[in-house]
Amino acid sequence: MKLAMTLPRIPLPTLPRLSWSPRGAMASWLVAGNLLVVVALVGMTALSLWSHRATETDRARDVVENLAQNMAVEINAELRNADNALATIALRYRSARQSPDQAAMVAKLLQEQRGLLPQVTALRIADIHGTVSIGLMPGERPFNVGDRAYFSQARTTDAMVISEPLNSRAQNHWCIILARRLIDHDGNFDGIVYAVVTAKHFVDRFSGVALGPSGAVSLRSEAMNLVARYSAGEPDSTKGFGTRSLSDQAQRSLEQNPERGVYITPTAIDQVDRITAYRKVPGYSMTLFTGMSSDYFLAGWRTQVVRQSLLAALVALALAAASALIHRIHRGERRSREALAKLAREQDAMLQNDLIGMVRVRNGHAVWSNPALERMFGYGPGEMVGQAAIRLFLSPQEHARVRDAALTMMRAGGRFHTQLRMRRQDGSEFWVDLNGTVVSETESMWMLVDIDNLKRSEEQAQHLALRDVLTGLPNRRLFEEKVGDAIQGARRTGRGFAVCYLDLDGFKAINDQHGHEAGDEVLTEVAQRLQTLVRGNDVVARLGGDEFAILLSGISRPEDVEQTLQRCLFSIQRRITLDCGEKVSVGASIGAVLGGGGDNCRELLHAADESMYAVKRTGKGQIQIAGHRHSEWAVAA
Repeated sequence: MKLAMTLPRIPLPTLPRLSWSPRGAMASWLVAGNLLVVVALVGMTALSLWSHRATETDRARDVVENLAQNMAVEINAELRNADNALATIALRYRSARQSPDQAAMVAKLLQEQRGLLPQVTALRIADIHGTVSIGLMPGERPFNVGDRAYFSQARTTDAMVISEPLNSRAQNHWCIILARRLIDHDGNFDGIVYAVVTAKHFVDRFSGVALGPSGAVSLRSEAMNLVARYSAGEPDSTKGFGTRSLSDQAQRSLEQNPERGVYITPTAIDQVDRITAYRKVPGYSMTLFTGMSSDYFLAGWRTQVVRQSLLAALVALALAAASALIHRIHRGERRSREALAKLAREQDAMLQNDLIGMVRVRNGHAVWSNPALERMFGYGPGEMVGQAAIRLFLSPQEHARVRDAALTMMRAGGRFHTQLRMRRQDGSEFWVDLNGTVVSETESMWMLVDIDNLKRSEEQAQHLALRDVLTGLPNRRLFEEKVGDAIQGARRTGRGFAVCYLDLDGFKAINDQHGHEAGDEVLTEVAQRLQTLVRGNDVVARLGGDEFAILLSGISRPEDVEQTLQRCLFSIQRRITLDCGEKVSVGASIGAVLGGGGDNCRELLHAADESMYAVKRTGKGQIQIAGHRHSEWAVAA
């Protein structure tokens, strides 16, 4: 075996002949050899633990960031839906006020929009003095909201106002208010229309997020007051609602970047140490926080600490015993020989360990290896001795690169460390953690650890960060990268592409009637149907909830886009048979935009999103391509 360089060598201890050197010099040599082994093992243990902890932390960071992004998008969709409904009421309210049957018209208007807002518990209208008499629940008496901050804010702006969290006077529960002002035909303030969204609605939504036994999801207002919070450790707690209970680390992170960030610190509300990611809800003054406890994501690492610490303690004890034996050398030649023989046996047992492969190399060839290394590379006992190190590398170029780097570092008095893929005797490749140190001018000692499983877990974590857990489709992050790649490709080739956003119609009713497991079956089936309809170079992604996206490559004509999306729409509308035997069906609203090499990724995604929501507002179950007349490209569901 030939390891890309002249690997250092530590010869196995042999019985010294006491006549060739003073006993003090011999003892110093043995102690130095033991210390070298201890330093090497301690260094490898510390490096392995540090790498494992960093990997687990990075994996947890990816999970909480991905969940925060997805949840922020879902909250944005709910707020946008409510915003559109309130804007519709405000627009049609003036006409209703002029109707002879004013009360009936206003009630009908509220009832129509209330049916589009499942997340809202009440939809009401207050007059110019703040008195609420329209939209009351059965048995409720009129009350006044003129002293509420959102009433004053709404009368001075045309945008939707989101209140700070408050305790409802009518229902006595925590909620937020979404409000828009009403104006009469002369443009004067004529009251407000507002929707009530309870904290319980958000808590119920957050309870479905899997973040471990002490994970937490919370939503905060513009002033960082707590709107709603769900923690698996305190599922029914309303602790901190309506207050600005933030840790110092969270406040510093928000000051540095109010839009997004990640930090690790004990949560102010329950003092649980968590890695927390936050995202600003796009377009609205609310921020979503997702946290995973350190005890949860570092549980595996702590187990490794205990195991490897025990191994290091055993090695330290063995070396302590060896040192005691060395000290006894000074008591006589005969007893010194016996002590050194015992020390040689103990060191040999340590070198024959099952965890760390060791090899001694002279002039690029192995002159000794332990059984752990032979098993690691698939060689039989003694077969590695005499082998050239280059045989273990993937290519001569890789061998030369590692050899040159190692020789430069070790000749300067340092230790060489790297992680690389090497080759077993049967030709298979695997990841190895490689450490080398110089023993003499011609020899070096190398220690190798099989880290293939660790590397594969890192690759799996990367896969999970870019894929939707339920359907296996690319998530929003990966889809945006693919759109960026399409833009670059269009600049090189001149061929266009299309970005399409798709939102399911009727999906909420299936969830409500058959449960979330049935909803998951529908999402999985829709994902499979879409993938079978597009070409191999196209991309289908799930953006969150019941929203999907499609990237059609090499396409420039609206007619071609329409033809593909028609097939997708018709396929989605086919009935779906659930595992329970029930048959359900959903529709879809699709918005698309044509792109090319001169486009901007964010603008394309926004245009496709706006086109889809335009379909939702004007009539579901249709297709609309941005930049073309809706009546020309719309297809009835």
